[in-house]
Amino acid sequence: MACPYSKLFKSYGILPNNQLLYDLAFTHPSCNSESDTKHVDYERLEFLGDSVVGMVVSDLCYRHHPEMEEGGLTQIKNQMINSASEARRCKELGLDEYIRLGGSFASEVKRDGDHELSKAERALYENVFEAFVGALFLDQGYEFTRFFLCRLYEDEIKNARIELDPKSALQQLLQSEAAVTITYKLLNKEGPAQDSIFTCAVYFDGIELGRGDGKNKKAAEMAAAKNALEKLSVPQGE
Repeated sequence: MACPYSKLFKSYGILPNNQLLYDLAFTHPSCNSESDTKHVDYERLEFLGDSVVGMVVSDLCYRHHPEMEEGGLTQIKNQMINSASEARRCKELGLDEYIRLGGSFASEVKRDGDHELSKAERALYENVFEAFVGALFLDQGYEFTRFFLCRLYEDEIKNARIELDPKSALQQLLQSEAAVTITYKLLNKEGPAQDSIFTCAVYFDGIELGRGDGKNKKAAEMAAAKNALEKLSVPQGE
């Protein structure tokens, strides 16, 4: 039986030792309910891959920006590792072509071209990217995986500029009003635990300035702050 990932393996010079790892990396948890299985999905690999990506990107930031202190390095790392960035990389690598979804979840995802990603798609592609890296790490080892990630991130990290994150930029913009507090409030949380989407709003003196969505509360607060800056006509970098 032909390997379903032959094209993918050839593209990135992968000589697989354990194809099952890649099967898991591309399997959404919704498939478990249809197969009456448990943990036969990408979640554990996603956990591992998230850490591997973070380690390699942190190392690259440290090596290529010796002039920066911790705050600047963290800003560049956050530019490289976020939901939108990892979802984009998933599609650019062609990983979305191999994803398996259960019927209960498939209707939420539209894999039909270059449309703007929905919340469900963005979370899915981010998770699959991290799971694939986790599979690569276990199957090919750290050096291969590091080389693979360096090709994805190194040039961007070398050329990265420091920009205030949206929450810091909003705080700086409004800091002259020291007596008035900027607050964030969680408005909603929807979806299953593994793919939850949080919605937060940001308030200044009790007035809502913006709101946004994210995979966790922190990401949603960042999105809300960015939305507020956009409404206040303050340009933000991608």
